Amino acid sequence: MRLIFAFLPLAIAFSFCNLSNGGRTAVPQEQQPAANRPSTSEKRPVDREALKNELLSIANNIAEASKDGDITYLAQNTTDDFELTDVQGKIQNKNKALADVKEERSIRSWAITNGEIVSASDSDAVLRYILNVTLKTGQSGRARVTDSFVQQGGKWMLRSSQQTMMR
Repeated sequence: MRLIFAFLPLAIAFSFCNLSNGGRTAVPQEQQPAANRPSTSEKRPVDREALKNELLSIANNIAEASKDGDITYLAQNTTDDFELTDVQGKIQNKNKALADVKEERSIRSWAITNGEIVSASDSDAVLRYILNVTLKTGQSGRARVTDSFVQQGGKWMLRSSQQTMMR
């Protein structure tokens, strides 16, 4: 069960309220006064809903790969400097964490609740959620998980994961 906590970064994030223009017609940028135009060096706002959907897809794939013992997939979707702090407080780099991965036959189900995006930009995102795992024996456990993702080569990669068991 510990390994599913290690590589189960699902991101159920909340999206910020969209601000509408209240029925007003937007003025094209080229017609706006220079002081009101965004500079070309400014970053565009992050589409949190699209980010949430993309990270949820990645996290689901990572969770399945972890459960199935698919080290290749996990290696391809974590950064070289990946670091895991598991529920027992053990800190592992990518190689050590991957060495512990094996097929998890004891897990009946897992689910994510209370997910949120803590912070996000074009190049990184921090996600926090509760991971609920139920074993085939009926035992269950919960952990608070904080995952950090970064963009590398146009692809979101898991950089770190920290889990804390909940009582």
